[in-house]
Amino acid sequence: LDVFKENGTAYYVMDFIEGSSLEQKVKQNGALPESEAIDYIKQVAKALDYLHQRRISHLDIKPANIMIRKEDNRAILIDFGVSKQYDEQGEQTSTTPVGVSHGYAPMEQYNTGGASSFLPQADIYSLGSTLYKLLTGTTPPHAIEVFNNGLPSLPSHLSAKVVSIIKNAMHPRSNDRPKSVSTL
Repeated sequence: LDVFKENGTAYYVMDFIEGSSLEQKVKQNGALPESEAIDYIKQVAKALDYLHQRRISHLDIKPANIMIRKEDNRAILIDFGVSKQYDEQGEQTSTTPVGVSHGYAPMEQYNTGGASSFLPQADIYSLGSTLYKLLTGTTPPHAIEVFNNGLPSLPSHLSAKVVSIIKNAMHPRSNDRPKSVSTL
């Protein structure tokens, strides 16, 4: 809504979202039903598709950064503090601090300088990790653990399609993940 400088720093003003985060929802109620989790993930995927078409990576997708608006139960992606925009050559146009949320960040975000080139697959990994958390109630293993040991077994009541989505999105190698959220 607004941007201003004061006290030697910059501030931005946003709408207040009455509701709670998906992190809070899982903490209070445990794992979500598959259909509910998928509905929230689809909403976030639409937001990511919009961002990626504009060569912007969020780089900090996790349940704590997805608010569920009380009035209409809509998922709202928040916290763009470490997001980056990239030019046509895929190079970053701004510098932001490296963000690593253990369990949600792919291995490439652990590199010095973080995600220095446009790579939608980093957000796709985090989206898959978020779905993992919503459906299991547990924080996903760190990316290096997934690389070394694979994903832990997922609950047997999950559909084969959802298990496949999580495994594809959380593939340790970025080149082996879907290239866009629309192909998840």
